[in-house]
Amino acid sequence: MMPAAGAAAPGTDEFAAERQACVDTINMYRATLMLAPLKRGTPEQETCSDAGAKKDGDANAAHSSAGSCKGLGGQNTCPGYPVRAGSTLTATLNGCLMQMWGEGMPPGTVNDCIKDSSGCFQKYGHWINMSMTTYGTVACGFYKMSNGRFWMNQNFGR
Repeated sequence: MMPAAGAAAPGTDEFAAERQACVDTINMYRATLMLAPLKRGTPEQETCSDAGAKKDGDANAAHSSAGSCKGLGGQNTCPGYPVRAGSTLTATLNGCLMQMWGEGMPPGTVNDCIKDSSGCFQKYGHWINMSMTTYGTVACGFYKMSNGRFWMNQNFGR
């Protein structure tokens, strides 16, 4: 059986280093709040995250694949990021994760912010997903688009 478009063949993962950097970076931010680290998603969850990144990137629709991977629900997206000359995909990913963490803690309670899905959550949702104490796993997905840019999803779950 062939892997889904955008997914690595069994036994080879062209994005293995980036996936680990993704988890490590998210955990670095979580540690600033003394939160437990997230574990890296299973290979199946990562393959699903890759497929979701492809779906979202091809449709140019962030979060359209959210909730489609077993055991994962919350999703952050770095949509169509270019890797600039002299840079790396890991550095590009880290810049996106830094922007999301930079949203900071919402005013009021996190639960109230989540309930305000078209207001507060739109502004602080990435930070909320990265800092949720109910999440224990993150599966980072990558897709190189036909224009050479990268769509990168982080899918969070228990």
